[in-house]
Amino acid sequence: MKNLTPLAKQYIDQFDQAVTRMPGSDNRSVTALRKEGLTRFSGLDFPHKRIEEWRYTNLAALTKPSANDSQAAKQTFAPLHGEFASDCEMVFIDGQFSAEASSLSTLPEGVTLSNLASSLGTGAVFNLEQDENRALMALNTAYMQDGFSLHVDDGATPETVLVLTFRNSAKSDTGYHSRNLISLGKNASLTILERHEGDGAYFANPVTRISLAEGATLEHYKLQNESVDAFHLALIDSEIAKGANYTNFCLSTGGRISRNELKSTIIGEDAESHLNGAYLMRGSQHTDTTTLTEHTVPKNTSSQIYKGVLDDRSHGVFQGKIHISEDAQQVTGDQLSKALLLSDYAAVDCKPELEIFADDVKCSHGATSGELDEDALFYLQSRGISEERARKMLIEAFLGDVLETVKNQQVKEYFSTLSTHWLTTEQAKP
Repeated sequence: MKNLTPLAKQYIDQFDQAVTRMPGSDNRSVTALRKEGLTRFSGLDFPHKRIEEWRYTNLAALTKPSANDSQAAKQTFAPLHGEFASDCEMVFIDGQFSAEASSLSTLPEGVTLSNLASSLGTGAVFNLEQDENRALMALNTAYMQDGFSLHVDDGATPETVLVLTFRNSAKSDTGYHSRNLISLGKNASLTILERHEGDGAYFANPVTRISLAEGATLEHYKLQNESVDAFHLALIDSEIAKGANYTNFCLSTGGRISRNELKSTIIGEDAESHLNGAYLMRGSQHTDTTTLTEHTVPKNTSSQIYKGVLDDRSHGVFQGKIHISEDAQQVTGDQLSKALLLSDYAAVDCKPELEIFADDVKCSHGATSGELDEDALFYLQSRGISEERARKMLIEAFLGDVLETVKNQQVKEYFSTLSTHWLTTEQAKP
């Protein structure tokens, strides 16, 4: 076995004992799937900077105890709080479904929602197999504890925003490895809000797989508001059939190190994939957004818009790729990343990519970063507006464009409120 990081060795060494406490431990097929994931992970280890997709994100603070001790974040930023009213909410506390904290009595007609642990307990391993060699997904397969399984029947179009909340703490020594499954039937539609929050130092490694049938529409909103001492490394894979529409928006404000990795595979004509988001970082926080949109057939559309605000010594990363195969003619793909640096010490790395093998396409990409416009700041101050208020106005205007991509009005107001709170609340510096 190759030399592994200390944390990888820890996961491998404790697996035989830990697996006996996991859902489905008495089922041969579930245990075999877990062992397959562990074997794949042991051959890969945690991602490192020599891997191209991870060149800007260093996980040493997570994987090496000495680094973890010497570089402890010790940040005390106040978490963002905001009310979001919904009749339907599924809550997971420290990786486990909490029926007491959830409200699922008014689940809309045509929507089936259950927790994964109950399915694993019966030996079900449907849609959990994964052939790709992605280390964090393999680790998730080995250690998955719970998560949600969500299905919407053909033609069902509930208007309720379904909320899925994950609240974590430092209680687990194996981290939180939720596995989530979403499938929408033909011409179905749904809006979901996924929230991640917590307190203390912990490792969250959620994996979500999404399948949209012909004509389906999913609006998938996510708030990453983990503890600033936590590590949040998330994977979202979506498969989009003919005429289907997938929209993802992630607002990231938490985490010591956070990463949202999204892969959208368009497999049908007239399908759409829209990946958007905003990140607000301060202190020594690090956030990474890595996307891949694959156009495999002709006549479909994709777009990516991400904006970031970085203060103090925080660091942002955007790596976005649009891949258009040889047979995917008459495709439109657009990509844009912008970052606003509020400090001389804040930094951003951007790597937009177009990988085009077809000749009848319409594509664009771009990335910019910079400071607040001094002329605009001076103009506002000359009109009697204080410098502090003027700065906040300019930042709100900068974020306004990307927040406008949020279609659901209730979610848009919620995210706008959280963004304003981040801007207006004085945070304790590390």
